[in-house]
Amino acid sequence: MRIFTIVLSLLLMTAVSGGIASADPVLEHDTDDPVLAAPAVTRPDTPHCTVTLADAFRSNAADGTSQFYEGTLTPPKACAGPWAKVVMDQTVTVSGRQYDRIGDLKIGDAEVWWGTTEEPSGEGNRPITYHFDKDLTPYSALLRTPQPFHGGIENFTSNVYTGVYAQTVTLTYYRADRRHPAPDVPDHVTGMGHVDATPAAPTVHFTAKDLPRNITRAELEVTLEGHACDEQWFDDVPDEVAAKYPAAGMCGHGPYREANFAIDGTAAGSAFTFPHIYSGGIVPQLWRPIVAIDTFSLHSETYDVTPFVGKLVDGGAHDLSFTVPDIGGEWTVVPTLLLHTDDHAARTSGALTQDDVAAAPVRKTTVKDIAGGVNATVKAKRHDVTAGYVDTSAGRVYTRVERTRDYRNSDDVTGGGFTQHVVQADSGQQTSTSTVDGRVRSAARHTWSYPLTTDATANITDDQNLRISGSAEMTQILGDLTGDGRSWRPVRASREWLSASGVLARTNGVNTEADGKSQTLYTGPDDLGRPYLHYIASEHGRITQNRELPPRR
Repeated sequence: MRIFTIVLSLLLMTAVSGGIASADPVLEHDTDDPVLAAPAVTRPDTPHCTVTLADAFRSNAADGTSQFYEGTLTPPKACAGPWAKVVMDQTVTVSGRQYDRIGDLKIGDAEVWWGTTEEPSGEGNRPITYHFDKDLTPYSALLRTPQPFHGGIENFTSNVYTGVYAQTVTLTYYRADRRHPAPDVPDHVTGMGHVDATPAAPTVHFTAKDLPRNITRAELEVTLEGHACDEQWFDDVPDEVAAKYPAAGMCGHGPYREANFAIDGTAAGSAFTFPHIYSGGIVPQLWRPIVAIDTFSLHSETYDVTPFVGKLVDGGAHDLSFTVPDIGGEWTVVPTLLLHTDDHAARTSGALTQDDVAAAPVRKTTVKDIAGGVNATVKAKRHDVTAGYVDTSAGRVYTRVERTRDYRNSDDVTGGGFTQHVVQADSGQQTSTSTVDGRVRSAARHTWSYPLTTDATANITDDQNLRISGSAEMTQILGDLTGDGRSWRPVRASREWLSASGVLARTNGVNTEADGKSQTLYTGPDDLGRPYLHYIASEHGRITQNRELPPRR
């Protein structure tokens, strides 16, 4: 992993300095349509069928109320499966003025997509159009039978915020063949919708029922989205700092956030989230036209809960709970169980043998005076271990899951609380090792690091009279390894980096300043494992550089 980091650093310096210009010409982009650096989902060249869920569907009815598209999704007869890949595509067009909004797509009870929108460029400007996709192949088990679907962008309009989102959403099923076989995917997908945790009710509950009786492996996919005072949870301050600057209206409870989850009341882990920044975050001009990482499709985290399979195969309903300590606003919790089953046994059984999940992290908060204000530093560490066994047709399989998290947030608060400089480091790993008769059958490790630096200065009377300026540098570093429990071999590693700065001033609803610049770089593999690099830069809301290696034709 150290060698890979050095290579990525060299690629970053080369791309930013313009050293790869000869490999692919600069592509000018004279619109403010949003763009992304991450690679698109690849498509196999096999027969395929496309099903349209929404066709230019407007987020608002004629009277301005929110509306959603819905129906029944049935596998197309000409592409009944098995599938090499299933891909969701979304194209969105919006004009006028509007906030960033939340969107989702639920198939059955599973939220297969959860994301936010781009803010339009304002009255008098051309509409913006953007596209994104998502690989839904891991949900194939859910898609094999007719399922109800419900989706769309929840939007609110007024005489000032006039933007209405037009959405075209399709699913394309690519048939498998010898060259493009159907991948190994979960045999069963259990969705549970979503619920909002609040300060008044920081614990939310979900019911998982009708689970297979022959589960061998279980994963819990979780998306967390913060709202209100926890929308930008990373710049929340300790309560004593918020009390020191009451005029600034700062959000309290500190910046560390986690959602502790339990299965039937037994602690199973602690969920976290990438520090997403929505397109209105800090300063909207930071994200025009290059949007923040994973804005349109929020990054989910996956936790190995195989040690709890013995509980899940009893044929009953199970309570899955999430508790957000120190909650400052609302948190939307979106969980999905991805289950693998035994092809040669109708029933499995098992037991949890170790459950060392701390009720809270080891945590330390310090507040000290600095020139012009205070510095608040919050540190937190976790080291949790769960273990258990499952009796399968291949014998008794023991699985041990170890998770670590190392968190640090340093926040310089000055200007009477109206200026913040935040430097956050958040990293960790999950290691899962399965053994049969004392021998390692499989071992996997997932590593992650989400460094973030933000600066913000705000002078806000209301949403029509303000001046805000700021910058952000965010990075998403992901790695997957396999091994024998002692030595590890890299399987996949990627790094996505973005830096942006901007300013917005508005008087009586009229913009008097609105400018920004940004750059972003993705280095790593595409979803086929092929090396890929994409660098984009912008100034004044227009693309100035756009380079890809290898070039996309």
